[in-house]
Amino acid sequence: MSRGGLMRFGAVALMWGSTYFWIKMALGGMNPTQFSLVRVAIGAVAMLAIVVLTGAALPRRPGVWLRLLLIAFLVNALPVLLVQLVPDATGEDVGVVSVFNASVPLWALLLAPVLRERAGGGRTVAGVLIGFVGVLLMFPPWEQVSRWFTWSSLINFVAAVAYGYALFYMVRVMREENMRPLVLSASQALFGVAWAALTLTWQDWGPAPTWSSEVLIALAVLGILNTAVVFTFFVRMVRDDGPVLSSTVLYLVPVVLLLGSVWLEDAPLTALQVVGMVVAAAGVLVARLAPTPTDPDAGAPAPDARTDTPARPVTPVTGRPAGSVSRTAAHRRAG
Repeated sequence: MSRGGLMRFGAVALMWGSTYFWIKMALGGMNPTQFSLVRVAIGAVAMLAIVVLTGAALPRRPGVWLRLLLIAFLVNALPVLLVQLVPDATGEDVGVVSVFNASVPLWALLLAPVLRERAGGGRTVAGVLIGFVGVLLMFPPWEQVSRWFTWSSLINFVAAVAYGYALFYMVRVMREENMRPLVLSASQALFGVAWAALTLTWQDWGPAPTWSSEVLIALAVLGILNTAVVFTFFVRMVRDDGPVLSSTVLYLVPVVLLLGSVWLEDAPLTALQVVGMVVAAAGVLVARLAPTPTDPDAGAPAPDARTDTPARPVTPVTGRPAGSVSRTAAHRRAG
């Protein structure tokens, strides 16, 4: 992995792993409905500013926007719709949500042959399996088995599968439309604003938010860094490394979450969780040692060799762990 790729990988893991704490800070002054709309609005403004400053251009053909709309539906709208349609789906268990989030690489691996895409060689497969075992050790499913058989678990299961498919679709759209990751990310931010505004028709806006320095900082971090910059990093990783390899970053998200809980909330850390963190990191390392996507034996189609440097105009990322219904989608996508 190049130095730039390593920095993007680390930034995504750190930001998405800490999203839960930023969301918790923001919700200290506003309700989930207000938070969802304001966060994506800030992210959309930031993305449009970046698009303008870099000289990129949004797509013009309606057909391209329809394809981008499908990505937005799978990544953002579907989880929220399921929460609205399924009764008693609270999504309160961060451990359960984290496991389903981290299952995305596994689903991408299983979906690859169905979609006639190459997922990777033996080392990639081994890394994905090892990493997921590490996540299970961090959040053991054999403890309180009943919490895994809930409406919330069903929702997170469907969302994880949909996200895995969306990653392959992102690669296909970027390849066929000659689209930069920056522009795809910008389109998702715009759809996010539209979706958040639409949900206001059936959700209560509530009393006016209580603005404070903590709330403003959290919104800036989640809107500008998470929704705009870091999600663009992730889309770039998906393009360069392929859906399976890039999504292994989700194995490090619960590692950051657990360490953050110990540091910020004095949460206990068990020996099994420590082992799980080591195993998850080892799985990522094994997967990253696999041949790169440009290698004939690698698991993803060779990406467009262009970089996202500011250049002439061209045609055209929340996890997710979450704490509440609306926060589940926000934490998942983290963008």
